[in-house]
Amino acid sequence: MPLFEYLCRDCGRPFEKIVPRYDSQANCSHCDSKNVEKQLSVFAVAGSSNSMESAMSDGPGCGRCGAAQPGMCGMTEGRD
Repeated sequence: MPLFEYLCRDCGRPFEKIVPRYDSQANCSHCDSKNVEKQLSVFAVAGSSNSMESAMSDGPGCGRCGAAQPGMCGMTEGRD
């Protein structure tokens, strides 16, 4: 079953949900609203790296999430 990221339009909080199919309905896990929007996953749009080694290189971004620029994902804290 696929894992999708959603944003609730009523309470504004993001959440993840495992659903049986890509077109399955999901309710907000915080307020139970049905007014949710499916988000693009970082992993779905991160790029076209051919190996984990190249994704973890010291090139652009923090090397952890695939963001194009350091600081875009919030995972750059504590990087040496």
